[in-house]
Amino acid sequence: MTMGYIGSYTKKGGKGIYHFDLNEQEGRINFVETGYELEASTYVAHNDKFLYGITKEGEQCGVASFKIEADGQLTLINKCLPSTTGTGCYVAISHDNQYLFEAVYGAGIIRLYKLNVTTGEVERLIEELAHDFPTGSHERQDQPHAHYLNQTPDGKYVVATDLGADRIVAYQFDENGFKEYAQSNFKDADGTRHIEFHGNGKYAYVVHELSNEVSVTAYHDGHFKELARYQTIPQDFTDATKLAAVRLSRDQQFLYVSNRGHNSIAIYKVLEDGSKLELVAITTTGDDFPRDFNITPSNKYLVCAHEQGQSKVTVFERNEQTGELTLTDDHSQALEGVCVIF
Repeated sequence: MTMGYIGSYTKKGGKGIYHFDLNEQEGRINFVETGYELEASTYVAHNDKFLYGITKEGEQCGVASFKIEADGQLTLINKCLPSTTGTGCYVAISHDNQYLFEAVYGAGIIRLYKLNVTTGEVERLIEELAHDFPTGSHERQDQPHAHYLNQTPDGKYVVATDLGADRIVAYQFDENGFKEYAQSNFKDADGTRHIEFHGNGKYAYVVHELSNEVSVTAYHDGHFKELARYQTIPQDFTDATKLAAVRLSRDQQFLYVSNRGHNSIAIYKVLEDGSKLELVAITTTGDDFPRDFNITPSNKYLVCAHEQGQSKVTVFERNEQTGELTLTDDHSQALEGVCVIF
């Protein structure tokens, strides 16, 4: 059995963190249960021992830490709620497990926390930094909106995407906080959202929520240079839709991008060591608003959560030669699910 977690909103019945079990022999989910009721835990991240989730209590915002038990159950370690400037939308753990990164969309800020490697405790907020960059022309680009904050493969920087400012900002970081190092700009009204790095460390796939496009970029020393871009929805689709998540298959051979509104996942073949993409198919996800999905460690299945509609958790078997997806299960539910991790 394969264990996973789903983070969720808690506005319309969502529980915060769900725990699920995937039966890969049969391609179906055995159960989805409440892992821990945690308000507004829209993104979660974990290492071998500990899981961290976004949360809030009243006006106080921050993160919570948990010990992962042998059966996948979560035991609360502590909460660090040092801010009143907004709830996060993304968290990630540094390679050495000493730091936690958080992006806050609404307020356009990023946070850096110190972790206790031994106990898993979130010890303190090191810095909360507000983005102050020129913004784009789209109506949703009223101010900076940090949407992603994670470490680069070379370990030298943490990079933030800013949907409001159409850019990626690279920072050096340590126990004293952030230091801006480089900016990489994209097209006006792109709405730069998330990044997926190729395993070779040379290329990164940057997805743009508002333009519904993915940029293939060459990554070097904190800088991202666009090489090509690809649309993630059919050219003749004119209804409202916005791009969401991006994931590479475990073997780095295929890239997957989800679309909310079109309610689909675009599948691309990765070519030429990662520098080019080729569209394979655009597959419906089976429900409404597929904000996140992930691929099992075995590389055989893709599990997708849906924020809206019936909030189904859909399971797809991956063809490892073509990258194509075949639905195998759509009977489980995680209300307001917006993050999937294994």
